[in-house]
Amino acid sequence: MTHHSPSLRQKLDRLFAYFHRRDEPEPTTVAVAAMATEHSGTAVSPDLLDAARCGEVDALPTAVADALCDVFGVDRDYLRLSGGRDIDIDQRLRLWTAVRDRGLQHFAARAVDLSRDDLELLIDEVNRSAVDDPS
Repeated sequence: MTHHSPSLRQKLDRLFAYFHRRDEPEPTTVAVAAMATEHSGTAVSPDLLDAARCGEVDALPTAVADALCDVFGVDRDYLRLSGGRDIDIDQRLRLWTAVRDRGLQHFAARAVDLSRDDLELLIDEVNRSAVDDPS
């Protein structure tokens, strides 16, 4: 299977989807821009984030990309690279978001040598799993 690098728009959408608790809404672009600006000292414009999430911007300035990755807690390569390590990071974000959204409480991920195809199978399996009832 061929694995393609996600676009900046897809990466940002994935980060916003990943960065919240199961029982909370995803953060707004205004909130993320404020956190990134405060964290890094680099001005991060909500308008720039909105434009990137709409597909109007294909790349972010490195300082802005780094500030966002730091706030979201992901490797800076995610927003810096295309067609390599960013694909691996993206798969892990998708996996952990699926684990959270499916309500899996005890998911251990110790395998470090899974192929991209294996990870896709694992993501599919997690997405098919039953959601725990929190009550």
